[in-house]
Amino acid sequence: MSDKKETKSRFPLIFTIVFSFIFLVLWWPQMLMIPINGVFHHIEDVWMDKMFVLRFPALKEGDPRIILAAVDEDTGRKFGFPLPRDKYADLLGKLKSYGVKTVAFDVMFFEPKPVEDKKLADATKRFGRVIHLFQSRTENTTHGDVVSVNMPVSGLDKAAQFLGYPNIDFVIDADGHVRRSVMFDLRIDDPREVGQPAASMDIACVASFTERPFQELRDIYAGPPPRLMHISFRKPKTWLQHEKRDIGQAGEVQNLPKVHSPYRMISVMDLLNGELTDEQRKALKGSLMIIGSTTLGYFDHYPSPFSPTAPGAEYHANNIDNLIHEDFLEIPTRQYMLVIIIIMIWLPLILLRFSPAVSNSAALLLLAAWFSWSWYQFGQGVRVELVAPALALLGSFIVQTAYRMVTEGAEKKKIKNLFGQFVAPEVVEDLARDPSKVKLGGERKDLTIFFLDIAHFTTISEKMSPEGLILFLNRYLSVLSKIIQDRKGVIDKYIGDCIMAFWNAPLECPDHRVQACLSAIECQEMMGELNKNLEPGLPEIPAVRIGLNSGEATVGLTGSEKKLQYTVLGDEVNLASRLEGSNKFFGSKIMASEDTYEGAKDRVEARELGRVRVVGKSEPIRVFELLAKKGGLSEEWKKALPLYEKGLGHFNKREFEPAKAAFEEFVKIFPEDGPAKLYLNVSTDYSVIPPPEEWDGVFNLTAK
Repeated sequence: MSDKKETKSRFPLIFTIVFSFIFLVLWWPQMLMIPINGVFHHIEDVWMDKMFVLRFPALKEGDPRIILAAVDEDTGRKFGFPLPRDKYADLLGKLKSYGVKTVAFDVMFFEPKPVEDKKLADATKRFGRVIHLFQSRTENTTHGDVVSVNMPVSGLDKAAQFLGYPNIDFVIDADGHVRRSVMFDLRIDDPREVGQPAASMDIACVASFTERPFQELRDIYAGPPPRLMHISFRKPKTWLQHEKRDIGQAGEVQNLPKVHSPYRMISVMDLLNGELTDEQRKALKGSLMIIGSTTLGYFDHYPSPFSPTAPGAEYHANNIDNLIHEDFLEIPTRQYMLVIIIIMIWLPLILLRFSPAVSNSAALLLLAAWFSWSWYQFGQGVRVELVAPALALLGSFIVQTAYRMVTEGAEKKKIKNLFGQFVAPEVVEDLARDPSKVKLGGERKDLTIFFLDIAHFTTISEKMSPEGLILFLNRYLSVLSKIIQDRKGVIDKYIGDCIMAFWNAPLECPDHRVQACLSAIECQEMMGELNKNLEPGLPEIPAVRIGLNSGEATVGLTGSEKKLQYTVLGDEVNLASRLEGSNKFFGSKIMASEDTYEGAKDRVEARELGRVRVVGKSEPIRVFELLAKKGGLSEEWKKALPLYEKGLGHFNKREFEPAKAAFEEFVKIFPEDGPAKLYLNVSTDYSVIPPPEEWDGVFNLTAK
């Protein structure tokens, strides 16, 4: 007993040692020469974004000398997208007349357009202080990565004062945000100075605007290794994109789009037309102007702490602002943070000597103190990590406390039982990978929805006892459900004798249309096998009807906080249900929408049923009946299918006599085929009394 007690008493110390090692490796993997970021890297970034928002009133304002010239929607509507290069040339002339000091193009000119290129090059040369972009390109070869350079079109490279690369691609974080910048690329030479590292567009702008020597900037930012700068984002203001146009009677701007940016933004159309306020004209004198697009679809989105769709030009403006004022965020050394984290991990070992109330209070006070210190340091322009030290303290403290209270295992079991009560196993796996999905609501996804219903079930059920009916349903539904699940489908629910299923959620299934169609065919094949081997007392099922449709639908957890269900909702779901019921009209077995069939036509044999307008839909759709897997048609079908297609072709051309003849030949092979009998009857009727001229061949289905 004493040995066991002694072993237990060593747990806090052993855990602290092991936890220290594991946590530090996760936080600073470079200690073991592992070239990846620590696991807290992204969390710290997100927290820092939040700090910018929380400390919004105290943030620095953007330098008023930095202005964005926006190629916005109004500009595009008037001059076209992308904006013609001769308009950029005209813009340079206008900007020179307004007194702009430096112009930087956040626009790439790589495809030759000789006439326009010459005009733009001449305008660039006349202006003088213009920065154009070149691009570095990395190719993977057997000898390693090879970095090459794409230069702007001929003439621009010589006319520009400086050339710079857009320093965004290799500093984009996994979540799409850009929080850091590298001012020089040591992999390639500057296009104009062999042996010198290539400069970013932002460095080129600062060199032009402040007239600082390039060598001075290289000494500060080039390295090696190149300095990774953490951007100090400026306080955004709400600027009206067009400050002069659309003035109401009361003198107020009406119905204008607002752009949240720290920098003044002026429409290129206003600049070209000279429609500027006195305030704008004054601001333009001696300014640094960045020309870029703000039109949806024509600019790269680089989310900032204040906007999920900030244009790349705003990122460059923030960088240039930081460079001019030399106030990028400072970062404490890793050694300093290492000491802090070790202290946080080991403190709970000391706190365990005190009562739970004292130790809990002390841990909370320490967390509050560290938050306050991080908050204060941020105000001083220093980015101090908050998350990793806080998690180090919390992780150590929680485990030590859990050991003392012996509750950790019970809590985990409780959580597993809770999830198991209302979600299927595949959904549990998905939630385990992404716990954020455990909430009401869902997401829009491209899905394939499947409805299967037993024909004449009411008649069958009336002849059976309750016990026999349940046994009957379980036999059929179990076998058919297994086919669906083996094909990566998810059973949504059973509605009496109906199976509702879907594909491509929660797990990705890129070929979900194919899998759903093959499931439908296999279900029909299985019905034949089941009816051959009936157990005593169970009736034969005459047929099952299946409806398939694909498209965007909402999928996720719905219901109440206490009762949730993982399901799909939307018009595409309703259409799949309607198609299942529409089989009754045609006498078909598997009806698929055109969307579903087009995604699976290389794997299945099918025939077109025609165009239908189902209940609740105003627009008709083409529907198809799946017949077999690719290459699986019987000899009879190989002979009959061309006759059916021939008849359908005549029918759609209003050639009803030839259509009737073709369908008569078809039904000699398959006398009980529902679609062929339908078209034969309609063709016969229309050959006697033709349909009206406005007839479009659409079947309007009034029943669900």
